[in-house]
Amino acid sequence: MSSPQYSSSADAEAKWLKNQIIPELVKNGKIRNKDDTAMDVDKFQVTDISVEFIGAQEAFMLTQCYRARIAYEYKGAAEELKLFVKKTPPMPQEIFDAVSFKALFSNEILAYEKIIPNLEAFAGINFNTARFFFGHLQGNSAIVITEDFGSKGWQIAKARYNLSLDHTLLAMKYLARLHAVGFALLHKDKQAFQALTKDLQESRYGSDDIHYRWALTLRYGLERAVKSVKEFQRNVPQEFLEKLKNLLMKPMRYGRELVRPKEPFVTLCHGDYLRNNVAYKYDAGKPIDIMMFDLQTLRVSSPMLDLTIFLALSTLAEVRQKYFKDIFGTYCQQLKEGYEKFAQRPLPGFLSYESLIKEYIAFLPHSILTTSTFLLDLVSPRGLSSEEMLNAEATDEEIFEEIMFKGGELVDRELAHQVSELYDLSMEHNVDVFSV
Repeated sequence: MSSPQYSSSADAEAKWLKNQIIPELVKNGKIRNKDDTAMDVDKFQVTDISVEFIGAQEAFMLTQCYRARIAYEYKGAAEELKLFVKKTPPMPQEIFDAVSFKALFSNEILAYEKIIPNLEAFAGINFNTARFFFGHLQGNSAIVITEDFGSKGWQIAKARYNLSLDHTLLAMKYLARLHAVGFALLHKDKQAFQALTKDLQESRYGSDDIHYRWALTLRYGLERAVKSVKEFQRNVPQEFLEKLKNLLMKPMRYGRELVRPKEPFVTLCHGDYLRNNVAYKYDAGKPIDIMMFDLQTLRVSSPMLDLTIFLALSTLAEVRQKYFKDIFGTYCQQLKEGYEKFAQRPLPGFLSYESLIKEYIAFLPHSILTTSTFLLDLVSPRGLSSEEMLNAEATDEEIFEEIMFKGGELVDRELAHQVSELYDLSMEHNVDVFSV
């Protein structure tokens, strides 16, 4: 198959799908008949293709994404297929490398083709991930095509960052099951777990050399967090804030050391588990099931990496702080039940509530740093395409203004809450978060 080419034109994308992608997917059996049998490509005819690009108002993305509806006929019968296409936009090689697109897309293809199917087979469960059709990676371009899960009734939550308690509890149950399967496989067959995950690449913290604009963004985000605490959460001592600043002053080195697998807290993690990367099914407006997608950041690490990121970016203090014991307790109970079912042995002591909450606290500085640079875009979307975002040439002053003030008081108060929660929990449970 010829390499995929990027286009911002719906007509050009439809032509590319019709002439290159669809025939190849039929030929290699990825697109199959209703009875799950292979189809004869000579008897397969595309009758119509429509393309709908996904904008920044729906989700924050560094890739170009669109939904494609393919109408076709096979042996005289009219059928329909709905796909989700994700591509990297055109960009300089240095930006492609700085964003780690090679690692991100390599991980996602590996996750769909190998990791998730093997975990499901081991545990005898279904993670509800979208059906995978195609992946391609070369030079400074990459693509992944999956089933459009929206066609199966899945929906991204309408709230971009302040999910309800019902949404949050469902997300915790799913997350606990994912982690439980990883722990169970590791403890039953360490060699199999390692073979399954050994090709995952570092997608976030591969080097201390980061793009100048991103370095400024992280620095100003930290400044905003500290400034917000001084204004809205004056219970946090200045000495604690200074230590937090020192801890996060070299974010890449800090992040790399934090997420490095350390026994005994080693399992498979989504790596970027938040509202943007999960979808729900609803019944009378109430969420009743959940799935995860965007598997580019899959990694072997502590389960608290996922839990802290979700609570920091997908909930506000009014839910996270008020119902924390219910939320964390739900996760721990589901982890226990899942582990004991899949591993067929009692839950080890290090996965107890008290042990896990100490691990949770240790990961909070990382989630605070992430919140300081990402929540503002959830609260006030930029409205830029991925191509515009990646190729933007903002001045230092423009970066400062955006990171320090975008999202307004809501972001300031939330950052202050998260630092205050870190301080209170670390004092309550006697956890030194500065010893990483």
